[in-house]
Amino acid sequence: MDVIISQLYEDHVFGKLSVERYQKMVADYETEQEQLRLEIEVTEDWIETREEMGDNVDAFIALTEKYVDVTNLTATLVNEYIKKIIVFAPDKSSGRRQQELKIVFNFVDELDIPAISESIICKQPTNNRRTA
Repeated sequence: MDVIISQLYEDHVFGKLSVERYQKMVADYETEQEQLRLEIEVTEDWIETREEMGDNVDAFIALTEKYVDVTNLTATLVNEYIKKIIVFAPDKSSGRRQQELKIVFNFVDELDIPAISESIICKQPTNNRRTA
Protein backbone atom coordinates (compact mmCIF):
# COMPACT_ATOMS: atom_id res chain seq x y z
CA MET A 1 0.00 0.00 0.00
CA ASP A 2 2.87 2.38 0.76
CA VAL A 3 4.22 1.87 -2.77
CA ILE A 4 0.81 2.61 -4.27
CA ILE A 5 0.43 5.76 -2.17
CA SER A 6 3.93 6.89 -3.22
CA GLN A 7 3.09 6.35 -6.89
CA LEU A 8 -0.18 8.22 -6.38
CA TYR A 9 1.72 11.15 -4.88
CA GLU A 10 4.11 11.20 -7.84
CA ASP A 11 1.17 11.22 -10.26
CA HIS A 12 -0.27 14.17 -8.33
CA VAL A 13 3.04 16.07 -8.37
CA PHE A 14 3.43 15.60 -12.13
CA GLY A 15 -0.12 16.84 -12.69
CA LYS A 16 -1.69 13.54 -13.72
CA LEU A 17 -4.27 13.78 -10.87
CA SER A 18 -6.32 16.69 -9.58
CA VAL A 19 -5.98 17.68 -5.91
CA GLU A 20 -9.49 16.44 -5.10
CA ARG A 21 -8.96 13.09 -6.81
CA TYR A 22 -5.55 12.66 -5.14
CA GLN A 23 -6.99 13.39 -1.67
CA LYS A 24 -9.88 10.96 -2.15
CA MET A 25 -7.65 8.17 -3.41
CA VAL A 26 -5.10 8.68 -0.64
CA ALA A 27 -7.87 8.59 1.98
CA ASP A 28 -9.28 5.37 0.48
CA TYR A 29 -5.87 3.68 0.38
CA GLU A 30 -5.04 4.74 3.94
CA THR A 31 -8.38 3.36 5.15
CA GLU A 32 -7.72 0.09 3.37
CA GLN A 33 -4.19 -0.03 4.78
CA GLU A 34 -5.54 0.41 8.34
CA GLN A 35 -8.12 -2.35 7.78
CA LEU A 36 -5.41 -4.69 6.54
CA ARG A 37 -3.23 -3.86 9.54
CA LEU A 38 -6.11 -4.73 11.90
CA GLU A 39 -6.82 -7.96 10.03
CA ILE A 40 -3.16 -8.92 10.37
CA GLU A 41 -3.28 -8.29 14.14
CA VAL A 42 -6.44 -10.37 14.54
CA THR A 43 -5.01 -13.17 12.43
CA GLU A 44 -1.73 -13.20 14.38
CA ASP A 45 -3.66 -13.35 17.68
CA TRP A 46 -5.77 -16.20 16.33
CA ILE A 47 -2.66 -18.11 15.21
CA GLU A 48 -1.01 -17.60 18.61
CA THR A 49 -4.14 -18.86 20.39
CA ARG A 50 -4.30 -21.93 18.15
CA GLU A 51 -0.61 -22.68 18.77
CA GLU A 52 -1.13 -22.44 22.54
CA MET A 53 -4.16 -24.71 22.27
CA GLY A 54 -2.06 -27.20 20.31
CA ASP A 55 0.57 -27.20 23.05
CA ASN A 56 -2.15 -27.72 25.66
CA VAL A 57 -3.66 -30.58 23.67
CA ASP A 58 -0.25 -32.26 23.42
CA ALA A 59 0.25 -31.91 27.19
CA PHE A 60 -3.26 -33.25 27.86
CA ILE A 61 -2.67 -36.25 25.60
CA ALA A 62 0.64 -37.00 27.31
CA LEU A 63 -1.05 -36.82 30.71
CA THR A 64 -3.91 -39.03 29.55
CA GLU A 65 -1.51 -41.63 28.20
CA LYS A 66 0.19 -41.65 31.60
CA TYR A 67 -3.09 -42.64 33.29
CA VAL A 68 -4.61 -45.04 30.77
CA ASP A 69 -5.13 -47.96 33.14
CA VAL A 70 -6.27 -46.08 36.25
CA THR A 71 -8.81 -47.92 38.36
CA ASN A 72 -8.92 -45.60 41.38
CA LEU A 73 -9.27 -41.85 41.51
CA THR A 74 -6.44 -40.38 43.59
CA ALA A 75 -5.67 -36.88 44.81
CA THR A 76 -2.61 -36.78 42.54
CA LEU A 77 -4.68 -37.66 39.50
CA VAL A 78 -7.32 -35.03 40.32
CA ASN A 79 -4.64 -32.38 40.91
CA GLU A 80 -3.03 -33.07 37.55
CA TYR A 81 -6.30 -32.77 35.62
CA ILE A 82 -8.14 -30.06 37.56
CA LYS A 83 -6.84 -26.54 38.05
CA LYS A 84 -9.59 -25.43 40.42
CA ILE A 85 -13.14 -26.07 41.52
CA ILE A 86 -15.39 -23.10 42.18
CA VAL A 87 -18.31 -23.69 44.53
CA PHE A 88 -21.05 -21.07 44.25
CA ALA A 89 -23.44 -20.07 47.01
CA PRO A 90 -26.50 -22.32 47.30
CA ASP A 91 -29.72 -21.17 45.66
CA LYS A 92 -32.98 -21.92 47.46
CA SER A 93 -35.29 -19.73 45.35
CA SER A 94 -37.02 -22.71 43.72
CA GLY A 95 -37.84 -24.27 47.08
CA ARG A 96 -35.08 -26.83 46.65
CA ARG A 97 -31.46 -26.27 47.51
CA GLN A 98 -29.34 -26.13 44.37
CA GLN A 99 -25.66 -25.39 44.23
CA GLU A 100 -23.60 -24.64 41.17
CA LEU A 101 -20.07 -25.96 40.73
CA LYS A 102 -17.58 -24.91 38.10
CA ILE A 103 -14.63 -27.15 37.33
CA VAL A 104 -11.66 -25.54 35.58
CA PHE A 105 -9.45 -28.17 34.01
CA ASN A 106 -5.76 -27.87 33.26
CA PHE A 107 -4.89 -27.50 29.56
CA VAL A 108 -8.44 -26.41 28.69
CA ASP A 109 -9.37 -22.73 28.87
CA GLU A 110 -12.97 -23.26 29.82
CA LEU A 111 -15.15 -26.24 29.28
CA ASP A 112 -18.91 -25.99 29.50
CA ILE A 113 -20.33 -29.16 30.92
CA PRO A 114 -24.01 -29.55 30.09
CA ALA A 115 -26.37 -29.41 33.05
CA ILE A 116 -27.43 -32.72 34.46
CA SER A 117 -31.12 -33.27 33.82
CA GLU A 118 -31.79 -34.83 37.20
CA SER A 119 -30.65 -33.34 40.46
CA ILE A 120 -27.83 -35.06 42.23
CA ILE A 121 -28.82 -35.67 45.81
CA CYS A 122 -25.99 -35.82 48.29
CA LYS A 123 -26.91 -37.99 51.22
CA GLN A 124 -25.43 -36.96 54.50
CA PRO A 125 -25.34 -39.31 57.44
CA THR A 126 -28.09 -38.66 59.93
CA ASN A 127 -26.25 -39.23 63.16
CA ASN A 128 -28.23 -36.58 65.01
CA ARG A 129 -29.66 -38.95 67.61
CA ARG A 130 -28.48 -38.54 71.12
CA THR A 131 -28.25 -41.43 73.44
CA ALA A 132 -28.49 -41.20 77.18
